[in-house]
Amino acid sequence: MNKWTDIINCINDSKDIVILTHTNMDGDAMGSTAALCCALRRLGKRAAVLIEDAIPGYLSVIDHKTNDPYFVSEMPFDADLAIAVDCGDEKRIENRIDAFKNAKTRLCIDHHIQMEDFADYCVVEPQAAATGMLIFELLSELNFQIDKEIAEYLYVAIVTDTGRFKYDNTTAEVHKTVAKLYEYGIDGSAICTALYDSYPIEQLKAEAHAQEVMELFADNKAVISNIRISDMQRIGAAFDQIDTCIDRIRVTGGVEIAAFLKEKEPNVFKLSLRSKSYADVNKVAQALGGGGHIRAAGATLEMDIDKAYALIKEEVEKELKRYN
Repeated sequence: MNKWTDIINCINDSKDIVILTHTNMDGDAMGSTAALCCALRRLGKRAAVLIEDAIPGYLSVIDHKTNDPYFVSEMPFDADLAIAVDCGDEKRIENRIDAFKNAKTRLCIDHHIQMEDFADYCVVEPQAAATGMLIFELLSELNFQIDKEIAEYLYVAIVTDTGRFKYDNTTAEVHKTVAKLYEYGIDGSAICTALYDSYPIEQLKAEAHAQEVMELFADNKAVISNIRISDMQRIGAAFDQIDTCIDRIRVTGGVEIAAFLKEKEPNVFKLSLRSKSYADVNKVAQALGGGGHIRAAGATLEMDIDKAYALIKEEVEKELKRYN
């Protein structure tokens, strides 16, 4: 049986579909869900992406600004089908979990290393470079005619999760898929300019702050930094403008693992973890109650920052010692 058979049957049998992704949305989360939502609507479904975070400023390139937006903060209908996209753990759905569980049928399409099955039917492929790759495959199996709009969303998903095609998850299959997206008339250069070369001054100040307070540890093989609510207020940066800080500290020479904490509420921190070539930050994230990929993962820590730093350093050093 085709791996997509159950997913396709559920979609065909459903009318009202809610799509959910992880909190602290990234390009793959937004690009994949926007592409799927757009396709489902064109198939005659009532579909929406339920979110609880502000859309990151750098991803406004795929913010569907119409009278009937793809991304909504409240359920516009009772869904008979819920699809978790780019989300390997129901805990990362957070405040929207009831919308997922209350649906008659639940699906999961993802490329994270899953902690456990939490849906009725799943297609989970950790080897896929981005969930956008899987959505492209699903639409192909549905014999859906992709157009420029959907191709742009999928390009955002893939280009961001491959680090502009420089991460080691960039394969021949990735380039083949992207080549097909170009056939629909996308302008990859313009998309990348919007994603990476159009930061507001507040975002640059936040990145500068992250570099100013960063700290090397584990024999200079790891770096950690943070930004507090008070720092964001002083700089004038919004929470959704902080995501690129991890990339600024990750480039530090000699560093294998980078860790960055951003304070969402008093003593509630979103942790981002990245590795360059060999360390498995998913193991670090799992030890801290989170998860993700080998090279990119995250967690939510509810504690004071000193305790958070201590726990992160302990787990990062433990991971790095595996390679001594």
